Amino acid sequence: MYYCFFRDLGVCLPFTQFECDFLNHVNVAPCQLHPNSWGFLRAFQVLCTVLEIEVSISVFLHFYQLKLGVPPYGILSLSGSRDGGLFTLYSQSYKNFKKEFFRVALVNVDPLEDGAFYFGGLPKFPFYWCPKPSRFHGVGQVKLTASEVAAIDNLSALPRPLDCKLVLSLANSAM
Repeated sequence: MYYCFFRDLGVCLPFTQFECDFLNHVNVAPCQLHPNSWGFLRAFQVLCTVLEIEVSISVFLHFYQLKLGVPPYGILSLSGSRDGGLFTLYSQSYKNFKKEFFRVALVNVDPLEDGAFYFGGLPKFPFYWCPKPSRFHGVGQVKLTASEVAAIDNLSALPRPLDCKLVLSLANSAM
């Protein structure tokens, strides 16, 4: 993990179900995503909570696409889909964030008993670097529910891009 995820973006352990779902959907370990991409994930959760919209991976995917880094160990990043993203970058330049890497180790954890990082004995998200992430461009052919379509319409009606830092500052009052 990178320290800036926690210091700047308010990422907490254990990850939310939405964060686990996203990491599984794109088949990446947390450290494979650029900090600004984590900013988009966090800001989306805060915005949905404030607006009382269900946090949905399908709704998020409508607004973003995944850009692959240089193989085999390039950092992946999210950018706006053809319909545009929701947020500005948290930081125009995250220089030296890789120098703030630290390892989160689970010591003496029984996967069958731990609910924070495992479910039914299986990891809730990839723990290690994944060489083949799942690329996506927007929501694609995913069947949306009526509430997801309404959420996309409501979020699309907002003036965009929203200031990522400002939205994240609402986290303490919203969550």
